[in-house]
Amino acid sequence: MSQARADRLTHAALSGLPAFLASGAPGMSGFMIPPYVSAALAGENRALAAPASVHTVPTCAGQEDHVSMGTTAAIQARQAVVNAERIVAIELLCAAEALEFHAPLAAGAGTGRAHAAIRERVAPRDTDRIMAPDIDAVTTLVADGTLSRVVADVTTAHEGAPRVD
Repeated sequence: MSQARADRLTHAALSGLPAFLASGAPGMSGFMIPPYVSAALAGENRALAAPASVHTVPTCAGQEDHVSMGTTAAIQARQAVVNAERIVAIELLCAAEALEFHAPLAAGAGTGRAHAAIRERVAPRDTDRIMAPDIDAVTTLVADGTLSRVVADVTTAHEGAPRVD
């Protein structure tokens, strides 16, 4: 779903925003490539979702006819989490850029805090540049829990709910 939302944000006919969220010079590619990256990662996650146990083979001189492949499953699960963090980061990077087009409207408290945290690490895109460092920076914010904490700091205070880390 995250990959689909990133794709929709960059699709002018669906979002009502400039194509690929490009705001710079004519011919700027904007955010054309990140949804491709996200789609590739989502595809990899679908492949990683296949049970590792289907790859079992006999071992131990034929005494063990079923091997759990638990280590393989754990490695696959970890890779799927890493990919999912990156997919969410790409969506958030696209969303942060999309939000720029709605100025002077202000975002809500949680969205505003997430946007500010992203903008502390990644500048708005007004020219084409290598995107890997931007994606990496937002992936770190997702993976280390920073975005979750900055949003929870403002949203749970208003709801009276306990903060979740």
